[in-house]
Amino acid sequence: MREFELVLPCYNEAKSLQFLLERAVSAAQEAGYSPEQFQLILVENGSKDNSKEVLSQLEQGKLAPWFRKVLVPQNLGYGFGVFQGLKNTQARLIGWSHADQQCDPKDAFTALERLKKSGLSKVLVKGVRSGRNWKDKWVTHVFETLAFLILGVKVKELNAQPKIFPRELLEEMVAPPKTFAFDLYVLYCAAKQKYKIETIPVLFPPRVHGVSNWASNFLSRYQTIWGMVKYMFHLSRTQGRV
Repeated sequence: MREFELVLPCYNEAKSLQFLLERAVSAAQEAGYSPEQFQLILVENGSKDNSKEVLSQLEQGKLAPWFRKVLVPQNLGYGFGVFQGLKNTQARLIGWSHADQQCDPKDAFTALERLKKSGLSKVLVKGVRSGRNWKDKWVTHVFETLAFLILGVKVKELNAQPKIFPRELLEEMVAPPKTFAFDLYVLYCAAKQKYKIETIPVLFPPRVHGVSNWASNFLSRYQTIWGMVKYMFHLSRTQGRV
């Protein structure tokens, strides 16, 4: 059994996949890991570009031992894609990050080491971002405040990556949302199970390719924010506060 597996949900990231994989493998090697100890789970989350073809080519290359793919035929949401990847993990320690090059794969290994050094069986380590614009910071602050008021979850930067934790936490994810509320749900499950949530600082530079699926325009931003608020009330009503 591998020690660590990292899920990366990929949607229309064909231009980034090879560089992303090379970067992640370099980070793993720098941290002292081999393909027998660590593997990437690349989730092809119903992309409309040629991501499938790119992944097939990468499977024939020298980096093939470092990853395996999970194919999602239709994009049903960010959370659905991440959860399909997590369900396909086998390692003792697992987690996920983003595949858009805003998240450095090295951060996942920094979080992993923090988790291992904690010496606790119930720890989740996540990122706290810097380098963001004031609009995104404001939205994040609103989410944090509402999550505490509605659910009792007190965590900085709900949607910051990576998130690394013992695989046992996956058993608590009974009915995860398919949307961007997935991050909130996992933190909620961790809080209910008395996990200690630790953070590491991470940089969050501008995207290299593509656009944000949730903040590409005012409408998408509004729909995401309103959807998160509705989900918080739903979770509070159906499963209660922490």
